[in-house]
Amino acid sequence: MNKYEKFMLESNKIEGEDRVNPGDLKAVEFVLDHGLNDVHDFLIVHKMLGEYLHKPWVGKFRTVNVQVGDQLCPQHKLVPELMNNFVLDLNVLDSWDAHNRFEKIHPFRDLNGRTGRLLWLSKAVEEGYSFSIPFLQMYYYQTLRRIGNKC
Repeated sequence: MNKYEKFMLESNKIEGEDRVNPGDLKAVEFVLDHGLNDVHDFLIVHKMLGEYLHKPWVGKFRTVNVQVGDQLCPQHKLVPELMNNFVLDLNVLDSWDAHNRFEKIHPFRDLNGRTGRLLWLSKAVEEGYSFSIPFLQMYYYQTLRRIGNKC
């Protein structure tokens, strides 16, 4: 198992899945090779991550309101504008701030956590962190604890 597979396996375990899904490796390779630079990139990665679901909403912003626990996320009508503003600021955000802001927007119907972890990974690697699974997991969980509620 290569380092990409290990990262995606650990990412999916957070959500109770003990496997690497079709599209996961394409998504992590895309993010590490290309980055997440604009809204289109987020839609591409979401589509890759969700290709195994065969749902019509995969690769598209949500058109329904959602909540995480007892926290309501921004209304679905606001998501395109929030994401456009987010990507304008992305180059000045560190991995922690980028991840937290993305999770608060919660732009997709599902797979926000996986997409957010790939965003976090790309920014962490950009910041010079080595691709070591135990270190990245520890760093990720530390940043996740700092956010508290996702929305």
